[in-house]
Amino acid sequence: MSGPVKAYNWSDVPAREVRPGVTQRGFRGDQCLVTYNTLAPGMEPKPHSHPFDQVFMLISGRVTLHVGEQVIECGPGTVVQIPRDVVHWADAPSPEDGIAVNIDVFAPMREDYGYMVAYQER
Repeated sequence: MSGPVKAYNWSDVPAREVRPGVTQRGFRGDQCLVTYNTLAPGMEPKPHSHPFDQVFMLISGRVTLHVGEQVIECGPGTVVQIPRDVVHWADAPSPEDGIAVNIDVFAPMREDYGYMVAYQER
């Protein structure tokens, strides 16, 4: 990417519904992609893996994160490195805890998420 540096606010970034209870917004750098995610009580967990390193950061709420065979109870401020190709997922937050917000950083840049950051090309 080239040109002037632009600042954005997550609330102004287009959101996509990944599945019921999960929304995601994306922002890219030259070598990484960052997503801002909301996880609602009742969302369906989705075990998956991908060929990208991922850093999971919980900003608010509580979730149980599964990374391979590990189970990690996450509260605000939890940061977890998820290695590439390792199956992982988050359980839905409890109704008592409400919506959880997390930020994920993927490196290298996820080309499969390129459509989410097309607004940055304008």
